[in-house]
Amino acid sequence: MRPTIVLLSPPKDHQVVVGRLRGAGDYTEGEFFDRLDRGECRFGVDVSQDVLEEFEESEREEVRLAIGESFRAVTLEYAGVPCLRDLLAEVLQGASGLLDTNHGELVPYGEVLARFHQDPLWDWRSTPG
Repeated sequence: MRPTIVLLSPPKDHQVVVGRLRGAGDYTEGEFFDRLDRGECRFGVDVSQDVLEEFEESEREEVRLAIGESFRAVTLEYAGVPCLRDLLAEVLQGASGLLDTNHGELVPYGEVLARFHQDPLWDWRSTPG
């Protein structure tokens, strides 16, 4: 299985993020994961909300406090951070929400973009949370 992240957004921003993902390359709907091909990069995209069942209540509460009572999720499966960095720069710009790195860190979208700008090689998988 490839690594994943989860994009957590208020409903309005969720719609924006999903729309941008669908327009970010060759997007094909699938049974479990949709597929996004973008140049040499391939992503799995799941907008089903199923991932939220895996969140502990304390994690949900942390998300609620940061972005509001109602939020939606997009799970992104990716092969490497360089491809993901370029995709996130396009789809998160101007949106509000949190990126769950699946490595113990919830990072606001604006901070994700700032970190990539400051350190293009930033990889949360090798950085302590």
